[in-house]
Amino acid sequence: MTALCIAVVSIAGIAATAAQAQPEPGATFRDCDVCPEMVVVPAGSFVMGSPPDEPGRYDDEGPAHEVTIAEPFAIGVREVTFEEWDACVAAGGCEGYEAGDEGRGRGSYPVLNANWDNARAYVFWLTAVTGEAYRLPSEAEWEYAARAGTSTRYSWGDEPSARHGNGEQDHGWPDDGHRHTAPAGSFAANAFGLHDVHGNVWEWTADCWNDSYEGAPDDGSAWLAGDCVGRVTRGGAYNGGPGYLRSAMRLKIYSRFRSYFIGFRVARSLAP
Repeated sequence: MTALCIAVVSIAGIAATAAQAQPEPGATFRDCDVCPEMVVVPAGSFVMGSPPDEPGRYDDEGPAHEVTIAEPFAIGVREVTFEEWDACVAAGGCEGYEAGDEGRGRGSYPVLNANWDNARAYVFWLTAVTGEAYRLPSEAEWEYAARAGTSTRYSWGDEPSARHGNGEQDHGWPDDGHRHTAPAGSFAANAFGLHDVHGNVWEWTADCWNDSYEGAPDDGSAWLAGDCVGRVTRGGAYNGGPGYLRSAMRLKIYSRFRSYFIGFRVARSLAP
């Protein structure tokens, strides 16, 4: 993975970075000293959803359909952490909401108890601080980045792996050494350089909930029709078993709901 060349500037007391050139796929960068680390994901096509015979599958994961991501985009290498969230609050952003960790750890641990509106407040703050187009990933972008070129149940294959994801041992996941959440980035990255796409915390996406993919966009954009009180979350959490940590798994959670098993990662559009 190549690091993006940057120059340091100052925005409202936060050290922000100005890119010298358009980053290439695989490049990692931060737009400010307290911003999440991002990785550039290449353009491409993939089959979104799961086949009818995939173990653990739910009907809302179909019909499987081809999606084309026409342009590269950036997505968080890890889930947003408490350290990053607290920096937003300290700078007067995130509507001053001090998310609680319920004793599970702050610092490099993924932020918890952030609902969909809280996650949106964070990306609005990032956009204001950096001048870049931060947002929540679409559901299609999330699955594309999580799969990283694979069509198997997980981004490494079809069998659960404690080296790659944080799941619940009592429900059949191999022992990964963590009773609750793990510090972001504790598990092996996928081929696109993303950590924690299998387990740790459920991650909000930009999409409204729909019970199937009938009529879903095929261009990677967020699906903004349907049940928009319910939003799509992805990736599973530390308290879920193998079926819940699959690449195709999706869960409807009401947008105002906060919990110790819900967090998020961010995406950013890249200038043409």
